[in-house]
Amino acid sequence: MKICIHRGTQQIGGIATEISTDATRILIDMGDELSLDSDFLSAPLDIPGVTDANGSCEAVLFTHYHGDHTGQMTRIRDDIPLYIGLLAKDIMQLSAEHAYEPNPKLISRISTINTFSGGDVLQLGDIRITPYSIDHSACDSYLFLIEADNKRVLYTGDFRMHGVRSKAIPKILGVIGKVDAVITEGTTIMRANSTFPTEWDLQRRVKEYLDKYKYVFLLCATTNLDRVFTCARAVPYGKYCICDKYQKELVETVSKHWRDHSSFYKVPKLTVYGDKLIQGFQNRGGLMFVRANRHCEKIIRQFDPAQSIMLYSMWDGYRTKPGSTIPDFLSLTGTWETLHTSGHAMAADIQSVVEIVNPELVIPMHTESPQQMQVLFPNRKVLLLNDKEVFSL
Repeated sequence: MKICIHRGTQQIGGIATEISTDATRILIDMGDELSLDSDFLSAPLDIPGVTDANGSCEAVLFTHYHGDHTGQMTRIRDDIPLYIGLLAKDIMQLSAEHAYEPNPKLISRISTINTFSGGDVLQLGDIRITPYSIDHSACDSYLFLIEADNKRVLYTGDFRMHGVRSKAIPKILGVIGKVDAVITEGTTIMRANSTFPTEWDLQRRVKEYLDKYKYVFLLCATTNLDRVFTCARAVPYGKYCICDKYQKELVETVSKHWRDHSSFYKVPKLTVYGDKLIQGFQNRGGLMFVRANRHCEKIIRQFDPAQSIMLYSMWDGYRTKPGSTIPDFLSLTGTWETLHTSGHAMAADIQSVVEIVNPELVIPMHTESPQQMQVLFPNRKVLLLNDKEVFSL
């Protein structure tokens, strides 16, 4: 088995990883690079046999729907099959259709994606892939067990162990057992001693804010759907929980797929924005999901700032980047606080994963500090690859 990380050995996002044998070749993820610069354009990924006809590729699999993993999907040759989680496909389709400037080519390509569920076995040539559903800030994220040439590789994708479904990961790893290598994300490994709040911690805080303030406005990523479910479920009977039509449609989509697996994913009490709601919200208060735009600004200005708080539930880089309009938006209520947790694993959780599956080799990616993985695993072999470097396992 050969491993080639085309991009992502020394950066977060914009990744693509190739797994191949003498007979079969697959790719995992095909993402845009991340930047806080609004004028930034990700460098295109040019991969022979994937973005051109100079070779073959059995399939491209996506771990989840975030743009730093899927953003260059339309560069993939049309004849190469694509695979993603069943729910993730529906979320991607809705997101593409609700984009400010919908991309017809992207919408068309998403519609043709093949889907899988946790535990399915995909036999692509002589490579066997088993996806397992894990916790991340994108619903329906997966890690992959990859088996070929008598080797077993665990590809973690983006994951965490402090979300609402994190208890499943140790059980999954117990089923997988020992592997030869782990290819793991290392987004937060420079914060080696940090601990992150859980989604349940955030829910408790939302309840406290709703006790203290009549009007709670929450700014979060629309597709961070576990966050939406968590916070909506904190709203007590008698108070409003308001979102826009797109957010409710996403929530209903998640519920359609997962409500039979967990009562957490039954549709919470959500009311869609409307002029008739303003008076009701004025009287009874509650929680309102907002976006940093003029429409929401106009709504927020109708409520007493002394009885209001804004909760910022996103990565802090969006707020602090030069030219950001978010600080002005947060100031609309007079009082604002951060209510957030990472979508990525703590260093201790990466250690836990590796200890359970006990690999001979650890390969870091999706990190700006791959060398830190050697500090985390002083008694294991850690392989620091460069982009496009081919390694034979």
